[in-house]
Amino acid sequence: MIYLILIAAIVTLALLYKFSPTKKTFMIICAGLLIVFLASAFIREQQQQEKLSRAQLEELQEQQKIFGEWYAAYQKDIDRLDRNWQSYHNIIEGLNTVDAQSFNAEALYTRLLDLEFDSVEEQLKIHMLAAPQGFNGETRDLIEELIRKTQHYVDAQTRTISLSKVAATPPVELEILKLKLHDIMIRESPEGLFTAQEVSAIRSALGD
Repeated sequence: MIYLILIAAIVTLALLYKFSPTKKTFMIICAGLLIVFLASAFIREQQQQEKLSRAQLEELQEQQKIFGEWYAAYQKDIDRLDRNWQSYHNIIEGLNTVDAQSFNAEALYTRLLDLEFDSVEEQLKIHMLAAPQGFNGETRDLIEELIRKTQHYVDAQTRTISLSKVAATPPVELEILKLKLHDIMIRESPEGLFTAQEVSAIRSALGD
């Protein structure tokens, strides 16, 4: 197509040169055609850029929506992890207020067993997390890093609860159990789940 346009332009210029009364007239005509051509090219380029910008904006808005929905579901998972962890601390702290006479080893074990079940259930959900479709490059890498951090966190949390349940298996003496659970908490408890940097970078990349 471009070759046909070039040929037509050359033929047109040749005809204009042949039938123009003077060279000055020919130059004026050529200058006018050049101005028209450049103006048309500029307008076409602007239209193309505007069309591209509109498409990019629509894609960005769609990605914002997709990530917003994904992150809302993710936050619900985190809320459940927080509740499980708070329950674990309540159990351990409550044990410190119990004396040997009122200590019920079976009840404590049952509470930890139930909590372990809930924790494992959440662990499986977190390990099924994946970055939403439609994200590539740095944004996808950030989402996957957020997921990896969360998986490491839930693994440590579940391991801590499971080891505590094993340590509390009856029969067990209260004072010995307190020492064991304190040691497990110190050694196995997960570090805080810090994902603010990734979330901020993702929102910035999405212009949110």
